[in-house]
Amino acid sequence: MPRRYSLTVEGMHCAACAETVANALRKVTGVKRALVNFATERALVEVDDGVDFSALADAVKQAGYRLATRTVTFALSRPMNDESLHALRATTGVLSVEEGAKGTTPTVTIRYLDGTVSRHELRQRLQALGYDAQPLDAESPEKPMREEAQAFWQRAWVGLALSFVVMALTMLPSLTHRAWASWIAFALTTFVLLWVGTPFFRRAFAAAFRRTATMDTLVTIGSLSAYAYSTWSLVHWSLAHSPSPPHLYFDSAAFILSAISLGKGLEARAKALATASLRRLLRLLPATATVVRDGLEQQVALEAVQVGDIVLVRAGEGVPVDGLVVAGKGSVDESLLTGESEPVVKGEGDEVLGGSVCVDGFLQVEALRVGEATFVAQMARLMDEAQATKPAMQRLADKVAAIFVPVVLSLAAATFFGWLIVTGDAAKGLIAAVSVTVIACPCAMGLATPTVIAVALGRLAQKGILVRNAEAIEKAASITTVILDKTGTVTEGKMRVTALWTAKNPIPKSPIPILSPDEALLAMAASAERGSLHPIAQAIVQAATERHLPVWELAEVHTEVGAGVAAKVVGWTQKDEWQGGQAEVFVGKVDAEGLPEGSPVADWLENGWTVVGVWLNGELIGCIALADALRPDAQDAVSQLKKRGIKVIMATGDKPQAAVKVAQQLGCDDVLALATPRRKAQLVREYQEQGEKVLMVGDGINDAVALAQADIGVAIATGTELAASAADVLVVSDRLTALVELLQVGQQAKRIMRQNLFWAFAYNMAALPLAALGKLTPMVAAAAMAASSITVVGNALRLRPSHP
Repeated sequence: MPRRYSLTVEGMHCAACAETVANALRKVTGVKRALVNFATERALVEVDDGVDFSALADAVKQAGYRLATRTVTFALSRPMNDESLHALRATTGVLSVEEGAKGTTPTVTIRYLDGTVSRHELRQRLQALGYDAQPLDAESPEKPMREEAQAFWQRAWVGLALSFVVMALTMLPSLTHRAWASWIAFALTTFVLLWVGTPFFRRAFAAAFRRTATMDTLVTIGSLSAYAYSTWSLVHWSLAHSPSPPHLYFDSAAFILSAISLGKGLEARAKALATASLRRLLRLLPATATVVRDGLEQQVALEAVQVGDIVLVRAGEGVPVDGLVVAGKGSVDESLLTGESEPVVKGEGDEVLGGSVCVDGFLQVEALRVGEATFVAQMARLMDEAQATKPAMQRLADKVAAIFVPVVLSLAAATFFGWLIVTGDAAKGLIAAVSVTVIACPCAMGLATPTVIAVALGRLAQKGILVRNAEAIEKAASITTVILDKTGTVTEGKMRVTALWTAKNPIPKSPIPILSPDEALLAMAASAERGSLHPIAQAIVQAATERHLPVWELAEVHTEVGAGVAAKVVGWTQKDEWQGGQAEVFVGKVDAEGLPEGSPVADWLENGWTVVGVWLNGELIGCIALADALRPDAQDAVSQLKKRGIKVIMATGDKPQAAVKVAQQLGCDDVLALATPRRKAQLVREYQEQGEKVLMVGDGINDAVALAQADIGVAIATGTELAASAADVLVVSDRLTALVELLQVGQQAKRIMRQNLFWAFAYNMAALPLAALGKLTPMVAAAAMAASSITVVGNALRLRPSHP
């Protein structure tokens, strides 16, 4: 079965680079699919089991780029044998394994492809081989990005400083006739080409070897052409002893490389801001955890925490795992995971998410999910994969970028020969051609949409909205109809007590006189139901708990399947007084027929509520109504959608009367009752045939057909459902208004993508003719080219929230 991995690619500088990497990956045996995103530097590959990851790394290296690797060192309980070393080297994504020692402790250092396996999984692999492994250190995932940006900055500033010196040596009237000044300019330019230009040249020659062309090709041809012509002119002038100084363009050659390196440094910083949300997710989990083992507290590396461990979380600390609170109580901030701004009180029996922060209190948490299985890891993985997907506008830009460089090279050649034929001035023709190659900017086209998508994904993730396919962001701008499932979507998906009714015959006197008849009815029902896991029983017990009602002891309890619960409650007698005896209580189905006149049960049932009766010693003493309550923001969400001119439809399996009542309460435009999952899919199709763009919100698994049919499928999901859901978008918060935020961000993102693409195309359409006509010098062209890329990335950053 094919598996999917998100790999980090280093060394790409334009959309053509990304396509080159993708083609290289697709040629490797076992690779089914490969998508590469230039802006986020990620490659999403789908491969068969058993694929050779070393072959993937080699293929990308031969293409002139690198797949990022990570290194981790483990301290071992004993040295590894040859069989274990062989098994470890065969682990998915592992490239090399080296034994070592730290003092007298054996160690093993593992180098692996980033995105294929985690440190936690490697530790588990070592444990499965029979070794107690403790992580010592690991390379930061952000280290390669920082090193690349730092290298750009260093080369750029050195190059720019020397470029201005070269400019003075070749342009000051007092120095242009001095041979020594020209030769110093030659030497400094040569150093700039070797120091600043080598990375560009290496990638350009690798591309030429593969018979492709990239941005590096344009920069290399432009800078080397100016350098070669100037060197030839200088040598000819020196040998001929001509009194007229030659036309030297060493300053252009040096400045081209330096300015573009500076632009790449700024671009790298801007791209880092664009993808900051994903890296912030990866940093949410603390590096260490406090666990209780053998009755003692131990501080261990996060990778050492195992399912079942008891983890201690104190005020101010991050929760390291997904788990269940087994003791303690505290307020937990989950805002960076679910978008909920207010801390949530967690106590015994509540689930907490790794990456949340304990604001106050103290929690003992049993680890349920660790490492890659945690909610935050799933979020990061989904965001990572989404960034590798491409919306329609990006696919268009990529098609243009794929042929852009060859077209520019042809235009540069035509420019040179055109000047040569018309004016006979080869020098001016060469400089115009150099300007053409340098000013052309495929980078702007390659960055126009991916950076916007990256920022949009991060902004939505901060609100608890996970987008699995970047195309959904683009489509969100054109949605005209929203179809809402009812249960678990516009409702909370759990039963709540909504009304109580007590019969005219008085309930026997409560043992606690301050209880009203309604409270006594609820307390009695909760006493009988407290041991049941049925949703109705749990709702009744919760209602009693919220009202701080007493729950009495049970002498015995018996569940009658499909009917109800019969119990003997200790503390009630058959008389109207408290004598410490027992009473037979039955909680179960009730029929509206035969109830006393004035009973509201018939109305409750008509509303679609669930109704149970409570009998004491065989006599009906009251009824309890329960319903799946609407989400607090459901009405507000529908109202905001309608204000945006969007038609809102509710589709539910409920009976018509109940469905209509809820739809009216929400303000929906229409409602479909008795709808099966297949009928919901048909409803989506019907609206699409009318020309509507449909967003369907439903159960990520049961409504999979309807979600797949819709233009955008949205599921209200939990941490354990993220991977299983069939939806394009997952809402992990309890807010239905997240739909409005999705549409708002979609509209803003599409507008900015259009602006970026317009700028990228307009810039090239205007700049190339000016350069060809000799109106722009190579230095101006280089600065303009760098500014073009920075402009589109900076425009994308406008989508970031004002407060992260």
